[in-house]
Amino acid sequence: MPSADPTQSPSPPPSAPTANTPGPRAQAFIKLCNDALSKTLRSVSYDSFAACFPLIASQAPEALRTVHNMSRRGRGDGEETLRSKQDEFQRIIEEKSVVTNLNKLDDLVTDAKRRKARATSDEPPIPPHTLPASTIISAHLAPLQASQQSQLNAKIQTISSQNAGLVKTLTAQRSEIESLVGMLEGVVRDLEQAGGLLQAEGGQLAQGAREAEVAMAEV
Repeated sequence: MPSADPTQSPSPPPSAPTANTPGPRAQAFIKLCNDALSKTLRSVSYDSFAACFPLIASQAPEALRTVHNMSRRGRGDGEETLRSKQDEFQRIIEEKSVVTNLNKLDDLVTDAKRRKARATSDEPPIPPHTLPASTIISAHLAPLQASQQSQLNAKIQTISSQNAGLVKTLTAQRSEIESLVGMLEGVVRDLEQAGGLLQAEGGQLAQGAREAEVAMAEV
């Protein structure tokens, strides 16, 4: 058994299952959402805030201004508002599987870095944007073409099997027809021989009848 070539890069280990615990990119994304939400609430002016509650703004402007100030500072009702919006963002993140997908992206990047570090070729990798369009198109179409080729090969194999069955059936039918034709030819020969015998016997019977008539006439 030949030994493995030490110069060849080993096969990459199987990918570990993606955890639901936020990875680096997921943590950065969640922090970005929370920071953006907090900054948005702090940047809302009182006029814009009051436009959402015109009745309260006209009847209790001081109370509304107090709520607006607490919203900007993240205290009291403002803290509850911030927590409520954060919960809404969290539900959206869970519904869209953001954490799982970002963790998959982390895995892809980590695997790419591992492969790059493990590469043994001295030639620098070719940047994808420098490749010709035909190469890029072929790379994208290769999986689809391979799948279609597999389906086409399966159909060709099925049709070939069906054709082989039809050829076998036609060959058997042809043999049967040839056998029947041979039997009919034999019957025809037998009938011809029987006709010849009947003709010979008929001539002899006619001659005997004539001789009998002559003998009876002489008596």
